[in-house]
Amino acid sequence: MFHPRARTMLLLSLPALIIGVASSLVLIASMKVASVFQQFLWQRLPASIGIAYDSPFWIVGMLTLTGIVVGLIIRYSPGHAGPDPAIEPLISMPVSPSALPGLLLALIIGLAGGVSLGPEHPIMTINIALAAAFGSRLFPRITALDWTILASAGTIGALFGTPVAAALIFSQTLSGSNDIPMWDRLFAPLMAAAAGSLTTSLFFHPHFSLPIAHYTQMRLVEIASGAIVAAIAV
Repeated sequence: MFHPRARTMLLLSLPALIIGVASSLVLIASMKVASVFQQFLWQRLPASIGIAYDSPFWIVGMLTLTGIVVGLIIRYSPGHAGPDPAIEPLISMPVSPSALPGLLLALIIGLAGGVSLGPEHPIMTINIALAAAFGSRLFPRITALDWTILASAGTIGALFGTPVAAALIFSQTLSGSNDIPMWDRLFAPLMAAAAGSLTTSLFFHPHFSLPIAHYTQMRLVEIASGAIVAAIAV
């Protein structure tokens, strides 16, 4: 009834939807817990002991203490809180599930204490590991590489609030034979990314807009400057 390629895409659609939604929920839950802990560390705790939250003493002390705690977690937790974001790529093969508790704890404390630049790499690692661990049991015919692709696509969609970024990334990175069309390779990752982005949009609306004044009138010099900027970008 269905073309073999269409049947394959339909079989992958359910895992892709599940992974996309789950990736977004893990991100949202982690950020919510970190936000609550952040309010405690930077508002309630200093107020309870009579210290201004914006005083240099509290800022330096809290950042230092947070760094020490995160370092201890990385040093002594099983798996040492996963891969090092400074030397490992954003998307990599699944880590051992035993490393996830320490990684999640280091992520939440780092975000709440202010020593983390963002949740991207830890959340990606957590989602890939969870997808591979649970997915291999529920859908054993799907390989670890496929779970990695689906989880990373769902996480990218959840982080950016749109599947466009996943399309740009995986259209360049996914390899395959000439017998497999590009759309067939992108179908499941894009579905996971769309599910992740839609789930995220149900809770909040991430955006990357900047408060730039409206462009009201074109000037001749801007044609030359725009060409220079485009040439540098290329």
